[in-house]
Amino acid sequence: MIRVSGSRLTIAISAIVICLLSMQPRLAFAGDGSSASQASATPVIESISDTLAFISWTTQNPGGTILHYAVVHYGTDPSHLDSTAESPTRINQGHSAMVFRVRIGDLHPATTYYYKVSSRQADGIVDPAKSAVNQFTTRPANQISSEK
Repeated sequence: MIRVSGSRLTIAISAIVICLLSMQPRLAFAGDGSSASQASATPVIESISDTLAFISWTTQNPGGTILHYAVVHYGTDPSHLDSTAESPTRINQGHSAMVFRVRIGDLHPATTYYYKVSSRQADGIVDPAKSAVNQFTTRPANQISSEK
């Protein structure tokens, strides 16, 4: 059995902790190295039915909290995007990009909707990447599509 004094043990543990912490990648925080003019999101319509739409977008990893919310503001008037759909997602600190995806339900058939996307951290801080206002049109009621 090896005897080590308390102060030597404390110094050894401190050195190990400092070494381990210095090897960890630096966590990015929302806004680090970017400005609102640099950060943009380009949404993609994954699928649309008569009452549902799935929208996704990829941005630089926003950093901050691990839990984020993908947010879509939408409506039938581009000046009044009064409805909101959100989806929780976890960021992977080791990846440089983040994919967000939101399901929008309870839409009306054959209706044009306008929307913009953004994301926010679990603590409410809004991420810098946002989109311009875009649009999609839902399919007519009960239309069967052969698209995949």
